[in-house]
Amino acid sequence: MRTAVGSMLGGGSVGDALGMPSTHRGPRLLVVDIALPLALFYGLRALGASDLTALLVGIVPGLISSAVSLVRTRRTDLVGMAVVLSMVASSVVAVLGGDARLLLVRNAWISLPFAGITLWSLRHPQPLTYIVTLAMMPRRARLMEQLWETNARFRDAWKWITVWWGIATIIDGIVRIVVAYTLPISVVPATDPVITVATIVVLQVPTIVLLRRSGTWHLVFAPRRPTVG
Repeated sequence: MRTAVGSMLGGGSVGDALGMPSTHRGPRLLVVDIALPLALFYGLRALGASDLTALLVGIVPGLISSAVSLVRTRRTDLVGMAVVLSMVASSVVAVLGGDARLLLVRNAWISLPFAGITLWSLRHPQPLTYIVTLAMMPRRARLMEQLWETNARFRDAWKWITVWWGIATIIDGIVRIVVAYTLPISVVPATDPVITVATIVVLQVPTIVLLRRSGTWHLVFAPRRPTVG
């Protein structure tokens, strides 16, 4: 199943930039990345398959979905590539180790490194959250670049948003590890989408509050109005 990181950074609309799947990707996300893996896991378990076998089969739809997306876009998608690599690597490790729980923590393999990269980006002139949002919103890129150059409150807002994203993603990874090693294996897959949604919702709070306090939210994220004439 897709991680919170993948959900937060996928797509190209305002909602995607803030971690909310766009309308045309929402149904596919729900079916391929959540419903189908869960159905396969619990269905195979009911048929007598082992936890490891059921988990391995359950990640196949997400793996195919991510691979197809990379091929279709014909561009380097770092998040998509990270998702695919984490699925493959965790599957190999789990099979070699014979431990299904090694497969259950695969999403933490993305969340924790992403958190480190996010916080590390604060050392650079433009933090990661700003750069990602800029890329996701090409129609607002010029406006955002102007605000970055001229508005100190706008710059400060994105730096603090980056701090909160980093902290929240660290918590996301830790929670996934704790859940994977403390709850029964049969319960853990069902908690994955819950953790993902919770992380995404939590991250909306600092993003919205900080940009509103800077006085720039309505400039960047307000719906585009059609021009007259």
